[in-house]
Amino acid sequence: MKCYKSKWILTSENEILEDYALIVDEGKIVDLIPNSEVNFDDRVVKDLGNAVITPGFVDMLTQFQYTNSGHYGVNNPKNKIKKFFLNLNKKYTFAGVKPDNYSLKWANILTDYYAADRGQKLDSFKTGVTESIKAGTTCFAQVSKEFKYFDIINKIPVKKYLFFEVFSDSKEKSKIKFKDLRAKVEDLIYHKSENTHIGIMLNSISGVHKKLWELSSKYCRKHNMLLMTRFAESMDEMEWLQFGFSDIDLLHKFMGLRKITPYSKGISPVEYLDNLKVLTNKIIIANANYTDAEELKRLSELGVKYIYQPDYSDEICNKKFDFKTVVDNFGSNFGFSTQSFGQDKDFSLLKLANTANESVNMSVEELIKYLTIYPARILRLDNVTGSIKIGKDADFNVFKIPEGEDYNALKKLSVPYSTYSKGRKLVKDGNIRFSL
Repeated sequence: MKCYKSKWILTSENEILEDYALIVDEGKIVDLIPNSEVNFDDRVVKDLGNAVITPGFVDMLTQFQYTNSGHYGVNNPKNKIKKFFLNLNKKYTFAGVKPDNYSLKWANILTDYYAADRGQKLDSFKTGVTESIKAGTTCFAQVSKEFKYFDIINKIPVKKYLFFEVFSDSKEKSKIKFKDLRAKVEDLIYHKSENTHIGIMLNSISGVHKKLWELSSKYCRKHNMLLMTRFAESMDEMEWLQFGFSDIDLLHKFMGLRKITPYSKGISPVEYLDNLKVLTNKIIIANANYTDAEELKRLSELGVKYIYQPDYSDEICNKKFDFKTVVDNFGSNFGFSTQSFGQDKDFSLLKLANTANESVNMSVEELIKYLTIYPARILRLDNVTGSIKIGKDADFNVFKIPEGEDYNALKKLSVPYSTYSKGRKLVKDGNIRFSL
């Protein structure tokens, strides 16, 4: 058993505890008592002093394999040749396309990634995981179309969702892709650890044939599985919906996909998926940057869950919603993602939320909920994590607060002093205490 005495505990359960202690036993929160009532052996008591305890943070969409994007380097002749031909193909495919084009930006990212060797990709993934946990993340939702990361993910000592990403460019390939995906998912469900959860990521409206949308959404409803997608995140996708073609076709060609066409032109992204009976309270959408007020209202009415990616939207999509728009439309049905391809990428969810909150000035205790209990509910893990509550797993962060300040000092901080998952200390003073 361990006892952590703190000045404040933000529970994310509509309660702020002052001068309270968190009691942990066998990875679970077993009690919350006033510091004045602590009478345990000194060996099990940790007095954190002027500190704030928060629940561990939840990152709603990560792609850790791209952490070192732009820095993989080319280590051998084989990779140099591969990158040369990738760049040649990209230059030919995207001739005349403006540098700020969404599809070209993704082609640049993929060129860099495809040219990296397996070791570089795994190192990139591991770096992302460790930096994220150092920033206080104790649960993340990783998106990848590659199954090679499963073994690493399965061993990471935090909670995680693995959303397998799929594309399809025809009815026939959709059936083949679905059978293959179903077989792999069901095999991994059998082999996964208790901290690993499996979901499906359909790349986007424009990257997935309607047949795969229908098969996957039906499968997820039947098996109570979460479904995620990128949604209306680029002008390329909006033009594709409007006219049946756009620069997104160039990206698909670069990726080796045949031309995908919408089942109906001239309709909104909300109508497109609503007509397929896909938009339910079990689907999670990312970005939606190019939807209007009426479409956002419809998504809210349907109970669709939302991922807010302000950095990624700025860098790749050329447009993002302000924080107030997101809060007004989705309420507690959204969480943050730190995904970024910037050279100075930052994995701090707290810093991201504080920056977004500058225009809203939400209270600290409410803002923390968008990093903890709200996304935990979206991922259906709120029975074990997301708040400081007796019976839940001891997933929490400790923030050291300057003397004379209270928990509101979290508005000026970005990373915790220490991070715990199931009562195990994973980070102390910026140093990782586990290995991958």
